Amino acid sequence: MGWRWRVIVQVALVGVLAVLVFPADGSSLDAAFIALTPTGPSPAVVTIPAGMYPVWINNDTVTHTVVFANGSCSIQVAPGGFGQCTNGYGGGYVGDYAYTVDNTFQASIVIVADGRSVSLHARRHTIRLGTALRLHGRLQDYDLSPPGAGPEQPIIVLARHDRHHPFRRIAVVRAKLHPTPKSHVHPWGELIWQLRVRPRTRTIYIAEANYQPQGGQVWQQAWSKPFKVLVRH
Repeated sequence: MGWRWRVIVQVALVGVLAVLVFPADGSSLDAAFIALTPTGPSPAVVTIPAGMYPVWINNDTVTHTVVFANGSCSIQVAPGGFGQCTNGYGGGYVGDYAYTVDNTFQASIVIVADGRSVSLHARRHTIRLGTALRLHGRLQDYDLSPPGAGPEQPIIVLARHDRHHPFRRIAVVRAKLHPTPKSHVHPWGELIWQLRVRPRTRTIYIAEANYQPQGGQVWQQAWSKPFKVLVRH
């Protein structure tokens, strides 16, 4: 899977947010840069989406030590150098990860759920009784997957006959990687799901993406727009 380097740099000393894009070299890193200064890390609290990682840049003239409270990471950053927790600091899952600099300054990394979307389409909204219809759609993760398509995931398909009834799950299908014609939009393919249905009466369908890795939450829950199918007898 192809990746590109995309670095989002947070430099509190100048109070701006800059985005640096590096050429593709086979891997991807989303990094929030944090300045180490004589008065502590700046900013002291950084909020980032899952899939982005903190990198400390030492703007001071002495070495600083970064230690996470959960014991997952401890690094030393020399003057003018960079430091990163190569073994992670909590798996990159949603949560608040506290750390100290030089066992003096308190700081934290707050990870929030990354965005994603799922769509639902079909060739027509009206069919004859007994006719099969192919529902299909695309799953798109955001910061975690570009420019690759991301991991295959289960998609829940729900249905109801009208707004007076609740949606009920009718199937669980997988969004699988499908190659697409090369383009700047989806150069490595897309995660596509599909399901054949044979409704007997008017039915409204939606698709739901709620899968999370075993270790914790990384994505927001996502729903498609409703798709109504009318059945002619």
